[in-house]
Amino acid sequence: MMGNKFYMMGVCGMGMAPLAAFLKDGGADVEGFDHSPNFDIKSALEKCGIEFSEPRMLDADRQVVISTALARKIGEIRAITGCSSIMKRGECWAKICAARRLTAIVGSHGKSTVSAMAAHAAIKLGLNCGYLVGAVPVDFPMHRYCGEGGIVISEIDESDGTIENFRPEITVALNSDLDHTDTYGDAAHMEKMFLRLFMRTKKMVVYPKRNAVLARIASLSGTPSRAVDAPEDFMGANRAMALAAIEESFASFPDISVLDDYRGLLRRQEVLCDTRKIAAVADYAHHPNELASFLKWFFKKYKGEKIVAFQPHRYTRTRRFASEFAEVLESRADGASIFVLPVYAASELPDPLGESSAITSKSRRIKLADPSDFFNMLSDKLNDPKAGKLNVAVIGAGDFYFSAKNFFNSIK
Repeated sequence: MMGNKFYMMGVCGMGMAPLAAFLKDGGADVEGFDHSPNFDIKSALEKCGIEFSEPRMLDADRQVVISTALARKIGEIRAITGCSSIMKRGECWAKICAARRLTAIVGSHGKSTVSAMAAHAAIKLGLNCGYLVGAVPVDFPMHRYCGEGGIVISEIDESDGTIENFRPEITVALNSDLDHTDTYGDAAHMEKMFLRLFMRTKKMVVYPKRNAVLARIASLSGTPSRAVDAPEDFMGANRAMALAAIEESFASFPDISVLDDYRGLLRRQEVLCDTRKIAAVADYAHHPNELASFLKWFFKKYKGEKIVAFQPHRYTRTRRFASEFAEVLESRADGASIFVLPVYAASELPDPLGESSAITSKSRRIKLADPSDFFNMLSDKLNDPKAGKLNVAVIGAGDFYFSAKNFFNSIK
């Protein structure tokens, strides 16, 4: 059992922030720390009553919870805080969900969007439930509290293996692409994880009808399952899966129009600016399949000169999928200027074989760029009176997004 006092390290991270707010709403005493906090998220947490303080020796009854990015520093954190028991975000959330009826949104990508869409539908329909979204919705909070025994809709992250701690009532599986190769060495290990999850699911497994891998795993699990006839386009598929989550959780069958006024998430097809001279859109895509889906959408929606800036996320992923990233960038971004930024390492140690050059070396069309050179290039184009309108895609799960957002805010 957990106590009622928490010290959350990396509290402004996606997943950590709504968890901290959920605990606070449940009556817990929550302190937080983040070495590089997102200002907007920090302000939102402070409004929830969460205090920020520097790491220190803590009372024995205060539970330390860390983001996955800090897992490599557990020894250091133990020495600073004096706490021998340190819990990862997913472990903490699993303990909370064990006393609730969890609808788990899982998969290699799309989890934040589908959980946000399901939360939006639940709010609009007046359904009594809690939720946790691991990204920032444009027009509603990242979380809503519910007490023990209540229904909670949440994305569950597989990246660090803590998904093994969850026993959902309903599992909504979106896809099964191999992504976190540091945790799952190959597709077979990823599939075994899904099989174990499906077998732990108490009531129903939901998956896209066209996903043959998930269909096979569902049939092996022995858990009742439902195949959703989801469209091939990723936004249509997300809507279908979100409505399926609502249907299975509440035995409610809303019309798809309930999502007509869903306004999206930051970093998911987020419009950074749209002026007479330039339009810029940001997306969190960091897997080759996500990248391909986003570029297909972007090229269909925006016409004229296009510039694509992609920041790879993690050395392990870049090393494993360098060829796939290069192929997608070259084939799907036909006619665009393509730039790859330095890898965002997250919690990983440097790996020369996982640098961005592993991608650019596979194509003459893809250029390596640092942020300052990229922004100087954009500024030159904007100052050229003969240039037409530019359409810029800022893609990736790293920190380049924040620099890009500042740049585009400065030219609005």
